[in-house]
Amino acid sequence: MRRAISLLAAAVLGQTAFAQLQAPPVPQENPITESKRVLGKALFWDEQLSSDNTVSCGTCHMPSAGGGDPRSGADFINPGPDGIVGTRDDLFGSPGTVLQNSNHEFVPDEVFGFQPQVSGRTASTVIGAAYFDELFWDGRASGSFVDPETGTMLIQSGGALESQALGPILSPSEMASEGRTWDDVRGKLEDARPLALAWDLPPDLQDALTGVETYPELFTDAFGDGDITASRIAFAIATYERTLVPNRTPLDSFRSGNLDALTPDQLAGFDAFWDAEARCISCHIPPLFADGSYRNIGRRSVHDDLGRAGVTARHGDRGRFKVPTLRNSGLRKTLFHDGEATTMLDAVLFYNESGSTYPDNVDPEVGPISMTPRMAHNVADFVENALTDPRVAAEQPPFDRPKLNSERPQPNPEMLGGQTPGSGGHSPGMIALSPPLIGSADFRVGVFNALGGARAFLAASIGSPARARWVRIGLGTLSGSGAGQGYGTFDMPIPTDPSLIGLELWIQAWVADPGSPSGHALSPIAHLTVF
Repeated sequence: MRRAISLLAAAVLGQTAFAQLQAPPVPQENPITESKRVLGKALFWDEQLSSDNTVSCGTCHMPSAGGGDPRSGADFINPGPDGIVGTRDDLFGSPGTVLQNSNHEFVPDEVFGFQPQVSGRTASTVIGAAYFDELFWDGRASGSFVDPETGTMLIQSGGALESQALGPILSPSEMASEGRTWDDVRGKLEDARPLALAWDLPPDLQDALTGVETYPELFTDAFGDGDITASRIAFAIATYERTLVPNRTPLDSFRSGNLDALTPDQLAGFDAFWDAEARCISCHIPPLFADGSYRNIGRRSVHDDLGRAGVTARHGDRGRFKVPTLRNSGLRKTLFHDGEATTMLDAVLFYNESGSTYPDNVDPEVGPISMTPRMAHNVADFVENALTDPRVAAEQPPFDRPKLNSERPQPNPEMLGGQTPGSGGHSPGMIALSPPLIGSADFRVGVFNALGGARAFLAASIGSPARARWVRIGLGTLSGSGAGQGYGTFDMPIPTDPSLIGLELWIQAWVADPGSPSGHALSPIAHLTVF
């Protein structure tokens, strides 16, 4: 049997010559240096880069999820153009922030209310992104990088990573409050201790941060002085991303001569993948297993999402999306731009059966393939396993990372019970998401689903609720009108006082409401520990 497998491997090897995946191209305007790489890695994984300290770039781009979002799936639904959950145009995206206005007040989003907003597309993988001339599913991040603060062209071509890196930082649905500026970002980073929210730092970040207390120090190491600018943030993050080269898959080992690197099923899948009738190779060209093109594969109506046409305004680009790399796609929780497929076999079978659901503007290369069930299984096995770099799956260097605050075993703040309903039977809800970091000027909590226009106050205790002596620490009038329509925000900046570390607080919103027997409707209690 081993002899037969080796003969098949040799045959496949002989008919499918292609180069090994090399390091990605680097624009001459932004050469790779170690100090710039490690700064970019720190920025990429620092939740303090968001307005409310809850989201980092890496939150949506985890190596162990194939460079995508491990939280994607049926729990995070964007209702699509019709705004109604449970209909055919629903999408499965990535959760971002609860909407905040330019005054950092929680306000209702017309679709998601006071829940985290969910993107209308899945998060593209960051691993392998350095090989593309344009980024995002629709390619709106071009290779020409213009400094957003000065309007100066900094990279003529090859700067798609730099162009892409800055978008989420100012996006009110991803990492920012409304109206966030680069001055806001700069001021925050100047005051932040790098990766203060993270834990279990890998060795390279531990070494870089030894004796370092501020981001200006890291920027000095990388750029010669401590000035923090949007373009430098982009240059650093892009440099880090260019070092993420996933070229040690079982297929790479096989191509190097290890004929035992692939299983019999994977070899058969490799052979089928390469077969002209299957047409996989038409778009997913080795060694990246992508070709940089945009295709409409008929998964959705072109009216649901214009795709590439939203960037080019060309009628022929309707519903076209970037062909993704298949490397490490087996680690992703959802597949395709809409996130609806959850297994590789689902994705393969889509192509096996496609061609009729949404035919408007479908690419001619897409259509029923008529694979046998066994062949479909083998192709899925090949893509899912033979194209996965084990270092990516295990988050080993260069794909290692710090753990995020959001990944701590014990949530902090932690939401407890204690709600009491008011008018219309509505119980106030509480938004308590930001970590209670010492010195945080961004710590705040919100109340919603309360009586609009009512007076409300925030009560706090340093004793557990069972024996608490509650103290009022904030008072205000809620926005909105009517039962269940009231909302407000309470700022609770945490002083830079080391003696506060370890302090436990229980906080609760009390809303004056004649519809409650006690005269006050109460939110859940949030338990937090300052660190």
